[in-house]
Amino acid sequence: MTNKTISALSSASTIVGTEVLPIVQSSATVKVSVANLTSGLGTIIATKGGTGQTSYAVGDLLYADTITTLAKLPDVATGNALISGGVSTAPSWGKISLTTHVSGVLPIANGGTNASTASITSFNNITGYSASGATGTTSTNLVFSTSPSITTPTLVGNATLSTGNLVQGTAAKGINFTANTPAAGMTSQLLNWYEEGTWTPTDASGAGLSLTLTNCKYVRIGTQVTLIGRITYPVTANAAQARISLLNSSASQGSFSVSCSAALNLYGYSSGTSAWIFGAGQSVITNANLSGAELDLTITYVCT
Repeated sequence: MTNKTISALSSASTIVGTEVLPIVQSSATVKVSVANLTSGLGTIIATKGGTGQTSYAVGDLLYADTITTLAKLPDVATGNALISGGVSTAPSWGKISLTTHVSGVLPIANGGTNASTASITSFNNITGYSASGATGTTSTNLVFSTSPSITTPTLVGNATLSTGNLVQGTAAKGINFTANTPAAGMTSQLLNWYEEGTWTPTDASGAGLSLTLTNCKYVRIGTQVTLIGRITYPVTANAAQARISLLNSSASQGSFSVSCSAALNLYGYSSGTSAWIFGAGQSVITNANLSGAELDLTITYVCT
């Protein structure tokens, strides 16, 4: 046979297992079949460039379980992530822990607060309101160390003050009831005043009488004022019409009841800053008529 280089040989067809090759073994030329070559091949281990594996399932991942072998990590249910077990430890599938597996701060654009603590910064970021100066924090709650300024917030549901009071910040401001349908002639639906205290009526007849007062008190709700108390007149012969002072507010005109220890049929009439005492048929009652008498009063009027 004429000598030829290997590159000059024609290409072989598919090997079917009956072909043989000559090899030199122990100084003798012998033939080797394809079966002879593959029977001793076996599974190629990792240290020889193989995997040491002969079968796989869809989703299997290969990882080094030792320094010389590879193992398969089977696939698991949807929603799990591949988590490092640490140096020299096999990985595993599992859920991402927000306390141990996540770092950094989620920005506002991605639905976060751009803050790493419960602070006024995170409050401003979440709500969009500006509460400058409020810096107090705790590990679980946002606490304002100073009074924040929140512009026209809308509260949904009931609001509860756990401690402290709801404080009116500006005079003449209060609770607006315009959500209610008013009666004809309504002039205001704003409740902007409340106070209660001690009422100290004085003689307003001009006689300068010294009145003895017992449990004289008042309550003001909005523009309505109610006065109660007992007034004892001194012994006097003064002929001026009996008249007592109201609170320091201008009262609308109105009548009120008077109970008198002197068995007089009395009623009162309030106007301006004082109240007059009248008898039956609008007869004038003088200070002398009330000499030494006790008057139990309940006066209700509207401030103007």
